[in-house]
Amino acid sequence: MGYQLVTLQKIYNKLKIVLNKLIVLLIFLLISCSTTDNIVVKNNPSKTNLLKSTFTDNNILSIKSVIAEDPNNSELYTLLGNQYLNNEDFENAIYNLTIAIDSNNNSFESYNSRGRAYFLLGKFDEALQDYNTSLNIEPKSSVVYLNRASYYSQKGKYKLALKDLNSSIEYNSNNFSAYELRGKIYQRYNMHLDAIQDFDLAISLKPNNASSLYYRAVSYNELSRFYHALDDLNQVLYIDPNLTQALFIRADIHKRFNNLEEAIIDYQQILKNEKNNTKAKKELIKTRRIKKP
Repeated sequence: MGYQLVTLQKIYNKLKIVLNKLIVLLIFLLISCSTTDNIVVKNNPSKTNLLKSTFTDNNILSIKSVIAEDPNNSELYTLLGNQYLNNEDFENAIYNLTIAIDSNNNSFESYNSRGRAYFLLGKFDEALQDYNTSLNIEPKSSVVYLNRASYYSQKGKYKLALKDLNSSIEYNSNNFSAYELRGKIYQRYNMHLDAIQDFDLAISLKPNNASSLYYRAVSYNELSRFYHALDDLNQVLYIDPNLTQALFIRADIHKRFNNLEEAIIDYQQILKNEKNNTKAKKELIKTRRIKKP
């Protein structure tokens, strides 16, 4: 009878571990199914942030409870490290990802995530080392090439960044962020047609993404394709009415088309948000003088 009880207890403990793992897996499936691509958010920001923080804290507690039952599982530390990374708690992310790496030094995901945490902390040398190690383990990882390209771009090594972005896109042709970053680097080389092509691809993957629309407008403007630029800027400012850079460019295009009243409205919008914006003040005065009969 005693032997049977011991056996049942062992079975119960194993089932408990499996159940906890399933709970953690369900949490991350729910996170992956939710989207943060909807740029126009009408919710109260403080309330939204509180709900997000509470949800994240619950995830962390759930993962920690599973680790308590299965402390030698390196994948659980990777999950926990990634959760801290998503919560912008980079120190704890690095701590747990290091535990995962110490347990399994062939986990390219752990090296990549730790590299990202180092990068966001400004520890660029450590980040590059982790990205390199991750790619040595898995040389076809689109996301690692993208992260290393971000490092190279941050350091002004744009040719190396382009090389990595090409690889990132080669291994995942739906990598929105890679197209957008490559387009921005093309802009630095005044390769605006190539930049527009990449922003087109990025927008096809995320149609309501204000950043790609804005950067495409910049290239259209540089190529004097003002109507295309204006169309993109109108979409951007519908999503984010207070984006100063977009308002300046749109006001300039309005002046080119002699739509002075619209330009004045854009400068006034800038000053509504930034009362001491000297450039907007000067342009507003100049435009009003031109408008006078």
